[in-house]
Amino acid sequence: MTENEFKQELKSLSGGYLFHGDEDYLKYSYSKEVRKQILDGAFDEFNHIILYGEDFSPSALINALATLPMMAEKKLVEVRGVDFKSLKKDEWAELSDVLSHIDEYDHTVLIIRADSWCFDSGKLPKRPSEMYKLITKHIKAVEFNFPQSARLRAWIMRHFSHGGVEFDTELCDYLVDICGHDMWALSNEISKLCAYALQNKIAIKNKEIIDTVCCKSSEYDDFQLTNSLLEGPRSLVFETLKRQKLNHEPPNLILYSIVKMYTEMYAVMRLYKSGMSKDKIAASLKIHEFKVGKYLTRISKMSPQRIERSLELCKEADVASKSFGNLTGYIPVERLVSMLIVLRGN
Repeated sequence: MTENEFKQELKSLSGGYLFHGDEDYLKYSYSKEVRKQILDGAFDEFNHIILYGEDFSPSALINALATLPMMAEKKLVEVRGVDFKSLKKDEWAELSDVLSHIDEYDHTVLIIRADSWCFDSGKLPKRPSEMYKLITKHIKAVEFNFPQSARLRAWIMRHFSHGGVEFDTELCDYLVDICGHDMWALSNEISKLCAYALQNKIAIKNKEIIDTVCCKSSEYDDFQLTNSLLEGPRSLVFETLKRQKLNHEPPNLILYSIVKMYTEMYAVMRLYKSGMSKDKIAASLKIHEFKVGKYLTRISKMSPQRIERSLELCKEADVASKSFGNLTGYIPVERLVSMLIVLRGN
């Protein structure tokens, strides 16, 4: 189910819904819309049950589903912050059994909000993951992905209008270049810009105001190392990796982000060489146009052979990492980064 299809579903919610996809801000926004439809404010304490990651278990979920609503026709159960990738086989079996009974609780609407970092949908629609197939066997899936450029610009303009601030439409792309396309980050930066404009009684009509107020970010806020590998100076690449080590970020997650980036870059290169346009590449691979543009910039500076070799090195490092523990797992990552830097060139 798409976002637009779910808008229609809001009028008659029933059963369960899996919110998945890359854009977590939209999952949050539509969760609020669901709450408006189900809850009336009178007995929300009883009719709105939230199971967070630390509280979640299949047995806790069945208890929440079975509870009758208080002085209302329906109640809402939300599941948030669960690391679905870490669930064991028996837990998946229990969860499947619980969800198979969802139709028995017609007084309950269930929302499973799967954060992008902890749920793998697979390659939809042709190759869904096992976890996706298991959950959607019993409840409906709603996919929320990064909006395309035109829609994102419209969303930005609506936010400034709501904030009572005049904003030059021509600055939308620049704001995204500075702050990234992530709607959480953009929402925060727009709030700062609105506060600044209202305080100084000005309209936002030039880039200098954005430069003054906004925190410069990147498309890959969750993976700073891959961002620096893509377009940063060599010194920044190693500084970023050092900071991640000091912060004890799991080496397997760091490696995953690198492998993912080069896999996507290789796919973008192949499609671009076949004559496909940037927007069609983005739609085909389900990657935001902004990210495709970044990849194309890097591709223009590297030969196809170097990109292919980079991807081979990523796969070799992934295999090698399986024999390392958490303490030594940074070794294959550091080796890989060093070789990728050489292949990248300037």
